[in-house]
Amino acid sequence: MRAYILCGGFGTRLSSVLQGGQKAVVDVHGRPFLALVLAQLKLAGVTQAVLCAHYRADQLAELLPGLTAQSGVELQLVVEDQPLGTGGAVLHAVLAIPPEGRFLVLNADTWLDQQAYRQAADATEDAIVAVLVEDRSRYGSLECSATLELLALNEKGAGGPGRVNAGVYAFAADSLSEFAVQACSMEKDILPRLIARGQIVACEYTGPFIDIGTPDSLHAFKSGFQGTDQ
Repeated sequence: MRAYILCGGFGTRLSSVLQGGQKAVVDVHGRPFLALVLAQLKLAGVTQAVLCAHYRADQLAELLPGLTAQSGVELQLVVEDQPLGTGGAVLHAVLAIPPEGRFLVLNADTWLDQQAYRQAADATEDAIVAVLVEDRSRYGSLECSATLELLALNEKGAGGPGRVNAGVYAFAADSLSEFAVQACSMEKDILPRLIARGQIVACEYTGPFIDIGTPDSLHAFKSGFQGTDQ
């Protein structure tokens, strides 16, 4: 199983913490955050990962050998000449390093445990990992049928409890082959077309879901993180 990890963002909301650095490798008690993500992917059976990079790709390249050795996951780096968005970054990386079978796509700034990746990988259709939260206003909320077929991916802003997009997807090897490589959004451009064909199911995940996109959420993660095996 191969994973394509989105590492190209500028980390604007974390700029006061990052000081020009790459969000995916922000320090968590002496370890890059990405190393913690890779550890969970390894436990879920992922053996290869492609880092989809743009901003501070040089920092990722420098850390690549150490991350590979530490995680046991074979890593490759694909760099965009210009930002392509969440959708374009994946399409660009899939063209450069084609998947050999079913593959995962995930964000590099979110921590979930191995269960999330296993659920997505084991689904028989294209899949999105769904998390039930008390306040969905920070996230894109999911509208699903009784059988968990994904019907719509709604914009951020709606409050109250509900299922939200955890930013983890699983696709068949050819699921994205119809899309041309261009700047686009996974959430706004790619997923709606797959949803319209009834092609995506939601995998309900009940484990930890940590988005380190703000200083407060990063601090909370650091405060709660325990041990070196997570």
